[in-house]
Amino acid sequence: MGRGLLLLCFFAFLLPASAQSQRRTTSKKTSTTQTQKKRNNTQQKQKTQKKPTKAELQKQKQDMARQRQLQQKRAEELNRNIKQSLDSVLILDNQIGRQRVAIDSLSGEIKGLEQQIDTLERELDRLQRELADKKQKYARAMVYMQRHKSVQEKLMFVFSARNFEQLIRRMRYVREYSTFQRVQGEMIKEKAAEVKRKQNELLNAKTKLETARVAMQEKRRILETSKQSCEKNVQFLNQNLATVQKQIAEYKQKEAAINAQIDRIIQEEIAEARRKAEAERKRREEEARRRAEAERAANNKKSGSSSKKSGSTGNAKKSGTAPTTDRWFEEDAADRRLSNNFAQNRGRLPMPITGSYSVVGHYGTYTVPGLKNVTLDNKGIDIRGQQGAQARAVFDGTVSSVFQYGGQYIVMVRHGQYISVYSGLQSVNVAKGTKVTTKQTLGTVGRNDDGNYVLHFQLRNLTSRLNPEQWVR
Repeated sequence: MGRGLLLLCFFAFLLPASAQSQRRTTSKKTSTTQTQKKRNNTQQKQKTQKKPTKAELQKQKQDMARQRQLQQKRAEELNRNIKQSLDSVLILDNQIGRQRVAIDSLSGEIKGLEQQIDTLERELDRLQRELADKKQKYARAMVYMQRHKSVQEKLMFVFSARNFEQLIRRMRYVREYSTFQRVQGEMIKEKAAEVKRKQNELLNAKTKLETARVAMQEKRRILETSKQSCEKNVQFLNQNLATVQKQIAEYKQKEAAINAQIDRIIQEEIAEARRKAEAERKRREEEARRRAEAERAANNKKSGSSSKKSGSTGNAKKSGTAPTTDRWFEEDAADRRLSNNFAQNRGRLPMPITGSYSVVGHYGTYTVPGLKNVTLDNKGIDIRGQQGAQARAVFDGTVSSVFQYGGQYIVMVRHGQYISVYSGLQSVNVAKGTKVTTKQTLGTVGRNDDGNYVLHFQLRNLTSRLNPEQWVR
């Protein structure tokens, strides 16, 4: 009985532990089954997922190419808008300056007209008072003459004199009074005509004043419109300042390469001219030496004692030979004349482009109005013209070089010691050595990267750069 109870208690104690172990085993089996199912599902998805076909891959490639083209097109459009805005700012700034000068000039003209009108009004008032006074005196004289108009009264006035002297005076008075009347009438007519002229002058001055005021209002309106447009472009450029600076850097790099080539050509021309001058000097020295030797030989035949004298004469001639010059143009008198004529026409040279134009790039280093940290450095001036515009020579000269850079032509013309340079031509109708005259066409102006027809023009005095805006009109 006691053993039975003990066994019963032992089985009762083991029974919960066995159930818990069984639950753990079941839980592990369930977890393993779920993990296996997930793996199977993943493998099944990987098996069922299709690989992209060749057509799909090609379509993806085309879409990516279209996106790149679209981005490139947008970038080019932005660059083009930036260049146009930059040109517009420079043009508008130049126009604003001219409008302000014109407004100042009109303001001075208006002030002068107002003073003239004031003077004319005072003169007219004085003339009208004088005319009224003369009319009044003339009227009184006419009334008097009307009262004493009969011949008998005049005779009675003359012959009632107390003596002969008084008689003569009264006769002269009667004659002079008649003349006075005629003169007074003529003076009244002249004064009336003068009043009329002053009235016309005053009317013309008032008309000019009104015209000047209307013109000044129009100039102010244009000035305000230009300022607003300029501010709009400046705002756009400031929003894309990094791109602006990049474009300017590229422009400077391109211009530096062109200027380096121009400088090299000028240096080569100077060196060639100096070589020719040196060769000419040596030729003259050799000719002088031979002439001296011939003279010595001739003198030696006549007298042996005169050889020393003739030798000294030959040395004197040799020592008198002109030294080598560093100025390559002084060897040619025609070049000297051409240089002098060119210099005398400073400020009167024609613009190097045909048709209407605008200066979009000035000479020297300057800042763009409204843009921060944007500086331009131009070795000449940039002139924007119309389609079909022609580059033309600013003076008589000789084409010293024609070369290409970046798909466009550059023409250099020598005017004695001065050189004019014409860049940005799409075609030329001259060649090296061609003689050109003032305003003769050199070639057709081409389009730049942003689609405008721009001529880059430079002036040199040998290797020194000049400001073209001070030479052209």
